[in-house]
Amino acid sequence: MLEALGNIGEFVGAIGVVISLVYLARQMIQNTVSVRAASFNSMVQNSIRLLEHAFRDSEFASFLNQAQSDPASLTPAERLRWDAYMTAVYRHFGNLQYSHRVGALDRQMWEAYRATLKEHLRTPSWAMWFQENRHIFSSALGEQVDQALAEITAEGPPDPHHEHRVSAP
Repeated sequence: MLEALGNIGEFVGAIGVVISLVYLARQMIQNTVSVRAASFNSMVQNSIRLLEHAFRDSEFASFLNQAQSDPASLTPAERLRWDAYMTAVYRHFGNLQYSHRVGALDRQMWEAYRATLKEHLRTPSWAMWFQENRHIFSSALGEQVDQALAEITAEGPPDPHHEHRVSAP
C-alpha cells in the first residue's frame, strides 16, 4: 500500500514537472515573440527618424537632393553633413542585416529593407559613397552592397527617367 502511494506520488510529481516545463516553454515562446516585436518596432522607428528630416525640414530635403545629385558641389560643412547622414543610413542597414542574420527580423521584412537599400544604390552618389567608406562597415554589409550592385548592373542600364525618391532607409 505504501509502495503504491509512493508510486502515485512520483507519478503526480512527474506530471507536475511536465506541466511546469510546458508552461515555461510557452512563456519562452511568448517572450521571444515580444522581444522580436519590440526589436522590429525599434528598427521601424530608426527608419522613421532617418526619413523624418526630409519630410519635416525643406532645407534638409533640398540639401539631400543636392548631395545625392551632385556630391562634388557640397561645401566642407555640407560634406560633413552628408557623411554623417550616410553613415547613419548605412549603419541602419547594417543593423537590419545583422538582425535578420540572428533571427530578430524575418525574411520577408529583410527582403523589403534589402529592396530599399538596392533602390538607394541605383543613385550613383549612394553607391560611390559606400565604396569610399566601406572600411567603416561590416564585411557582411559590404557583401550585401556588392550583391545589390551586381544585380543592378545585370539589370542593364538605368532608366533615364528614373528619379531617386527619398524612401525609408
